[in-house]
Amino acid sequence: MSPLTLPLATVTGGKALWYLTRATGVVALVLLTVSVVVGVVAAVGWATERWPRFLSQAVHRNVSLFCVAFVAVHVVTTVSDGYVPIGFTSAFLPFLTPYRPIWIGLGALSFDLLLAVMITSALRRRIGYASWRYVHWLAYLSWPVAVFHSLGSGSDSSLPLVLGLDAVCTAAVVAAVVCRLMNGRSFPVGRRAMAAVGTVAVVLALVVFAAVGPLRPGWSHRAGTSAALLAQLARRYAPTGATAPTATATTPTGLPTPPFTDNLTGAVATTSPGPQGTVQAMFTLHLLDPSSTPLVVVLDGTAAQGGGLAMSSGTVSYGGYHGVVTSLSGNTVGTSVSTPVPQALTLTLSIDQSTGAVSGQVSGSATDGGGNR
Repeated sequence: MSPLTLPLATVTGGKALWYLTRATGVVALVLLTVSVVVGVVAAVGWATERWPRFLSQAVHRNVSLFCVAFVAVHVVTTVSDGYVPIGFTSAFLPFLTPYRPIWIGLGALSFDLLLAVMITSALRRRIGYASWRYVHWLAYLSWPVAVFHSLGSGSDSSLPLVLGLDAVCTAAVVAAVVCRLMNGRSFPVGRRAMAAVGTVAVVLALVVFAAVGPLRPGWSHRAGTSAALLAQLARRYAPTGATAPTATATTPTGLPTPPFTDNLTGAVATTSPGPQGTVQAMFTLHLLDPSSTPLVVVLDGTAAQGGGLAMSSGTVSYGGYHGVVTSLSGNTVGTSVSTPVPQALTLTLSIDQSTGAVSGQVSGSATDGGGNR
C-alpha cells in the first residue's frame, strides 16, 4: 500500500489551556505519588536527626494539598478549553462524559477519593481516629485509579518522558507499599499477603493495559469516544466558509443505495508521530452537509518519508454501521461497510496540507457481505 499524503500533526494542541491541562495532570500524578510515599514514611515512623517524624507528616499534608490544587487546575483548564465536551459535573460524577467515558470517569473517581481523604482529615477530631483512618486508606486506591486515568485519557501517554515518569512513580509506590508491609507488624499475615498480591496484580494490570491500549496505534478511536463526537472535534479544523457539495438524496442513518458516486467534504485530524513513528489520521467526511451523519475513517500506521502515512490498519463507520479499510493507494482509500446492503466504498480524497480540509468523491458498490463485488 502506497503512503497517503497527510498534513501530520495538524491538530496538535496550540492553545495555552490545552498545554496547561496536560501539564497539570502530569504534575498532579507526581504529587500524588510523593504524597503516598511520604505518607508511608510517616506511618512507619521512619526518622533521622535531620528528618524528624513530624517533618514527614507536615510534608505529607502539604504535598497532598498541592496535589488537590493541581487537580483542581487540571479540571478547570480542561473544562474551560472546550476541546472536548467535559463539564464540571463530570469532574465529580464518574462516567458521564461522552469523551472516553471510562478513562475520564476514573479521573473523576480518583478526585472524589482524594476529596474524601482531605475532608475527613479536616474533620478528624469530630469523626474520630478510626473513621478517619478507614477513609485515609482510600489514598492507596486513588493512586492506581489516577494512573489508569492518565494512561487511558492522556494525549501524551505514549511520550517517552511521560512513560518514564509513570514508571518511576510506579516503582516508588511499590517500594513504599513493600516498606509498609514489612514494617506493619500489627497487620495480620493474611491481610499483608492480600495487600502484596493486590500490589503485584495492579502493577501487572498497568503494564498489560499500557501495552495493549494507549501504546498501540488507534487508541484514541478505541478509547470509547463516539463517532459523532469524533466528527465534531475534527470539524473544528475544517476551513471557515466552506460550502457543502450537492449530493444525492439519503437519510441520516444510511448511505445511498449502490451503485452511486457522490461528492465529499470534511476534515482530517492527525496525531504527532509517537513511538516507532506511529501515526493516526481520522477523516470526518460528509456526503451532504455538515449536519449530516459523518462518514468517519480512521487510519493507523507509521510516518512515511517525505510526509504522510503508511497504513497498517484502518476502520470506517457511518452512524451505527461499521467496516474496515481494505486498501490504500496514494489518496485513494478502499473500504468495506456492513450496511443493510453491504457496500464497498472507494474514496478519492484531496487534502489541503495547510488547513487539513478534505474534499473528493466516494463511490459505492454492492458486495456479497465479505467485501466481494
